Amino acid sequence: MINFIKSLFYSKDTKEVNVIFTNKANIFNCNADVEYDGTLFFNGTVNGDLTCKFLKVGSNSLVAGNINSDWIFVLGEVKGDITANRVAIGPSAKVHGKISYNSISIEPGATILGNYFKRKVS
Repeated sequence: MINFIKSLFYSKDTKEVNVIFTNKANIFNCNADVEYDGTLFFNGTVNGDLTCKFLKVGSNSLVAGNINSDWIFVLGEVKGDITANRVAIGPSAKVHGKISYNSISIEPGATILGNYFKRKVS
């Protein structure tokens, strides 16, 4: 299952952080809100809210803020709320906060300190 989810996040249009921010390969440290209209994969730290269409939070990552995305795949740590249509929580993930989703997958070994609930269809 995890390989299927990973395949959803990689395509010819996937942008790794080293393509968007060329100073460091896939290492992204930021103390501000981030908005990106595309697919983002990173390892590093974001101290602020993160908004993008497709997001992969790498296993060496920490997001200290809320995440709003269409699809999200978490392998690292998130300290904040997640709002997304599709959520995949990998085995190394730690989520401290609420998860609001339409579809969710939680792998064995993942840690969720908070609650998760299906979003109401309006």
